[in-house]
Amino acid sequence: MQDWYSQHRVWVQPPPRRSRGGAGVVLLVLLVLGGVGLIVAAALFGALVGMTSREPQIVLPDPSSAAPEPTEAQDPETTAPAASEPVAPILEPETVGLPAREWPPLPGPTSAHPDWITLQQSALYGPVLPTLDGCPTPAAVFSLEELEGAARAQMACLQEAWKPTLASLGYSTEDIPVFFYAGDRVETPCGEVVAPALYCSAQGGAIYFGETTLNGASWHDFGVKDMAGHEYGHHLQSEAGMFMAEYNVGGDNESARRLELQATCFSYAMMAHDRSFEMTREVYDSFEPYLRAVIEDGIHGSQDSVATWGMRGLYSATLANCNTWTADPADVD
Repeated sequence: MQDWYSQHRVWVQPPPRRSRGGAGVVLLVLLVLGGVGLIVAAALFGALVGMTSREPQIVLPDPSSAAPEPTEAQDPETTAPAASEPVAPILEPETVGLPAREWPPLPGPTSAHPDWITLQQSALYGPVLPTLDGCPTPAAVFSLEELEGAARAQMACLQEAWKPTLASLGYSTEDIPVFFYAGDRVETPCGEVVAPALYCSAQGGAIYFGETTLNGASWHDFGVKDMAGHEYGHHLQSEAGMFMAEYNVGGDNESARRLELQATCFSYAMMAHDRSFEMTREVYDSFEPYLRAVIEDGIHGSQDSVATWGMRGLYSATLANCNTWTADPADVD
């Protein structure tokens, strides 16, 4: 097993919008360290680092194939999926202000392999998404002090809202710490990272926001909510065992895209349940161009895929609507 792998999410420079310094390039890095499941997810602005291609691409298992014999790392009592019928999306009531939009049902589970069950039939997919009450009003931020206030408040809102759900699933309900740092470099339990923001799964998980996060959070009112939701989505994936399962089933570019597109979908699903703003048509119409402002890197998804999964998330009442792990490869390109 390789000791680490990296992923890069690169966004194009946005149109000028109340920015005091212009928007830079965004780069997301995800690392598995030492083969023990330590994760670093970092959003990097204004710089590029070397990218490890993760090939060949995975092939979704044939639902008619037999389950493999369990190994020491697998649960021999895990049951096979009951059916592989398409799963219709569970949509949020119209009262949230979203315009009517039809979404195709996602395919059902395709494998009885324990790692695929972790990904395709996660316990995360069952509960109704919590309502986020008391979150900060969305706004662009222009200083480290403003960033800390907005990001800390958004993270506190997310963590408090998710506690009952996490408890019901048997996951930890301890708040993960949120740190802020000047410049673009920080020492973490996952190692020293040069990044404006990151998630590290060591010691139960932590999220870090650096000063250079402002390069992106200063041009869109929902930038902090987008990033906080995406990084917290990685924490949910980590709690559910998805990172190591993803590595075990392929650990390549396609599985990386499924992981990242799911975190994007998670973020926008949470945003749709955030009552700190009104979902006006103007707000709704701002999301898809923002999602499409991505340079395709082979790992984070095409512009179409990023936009599709983000917008699909807005219409989700459960995270089952974000199950990228059963989707056709063409839908996670």
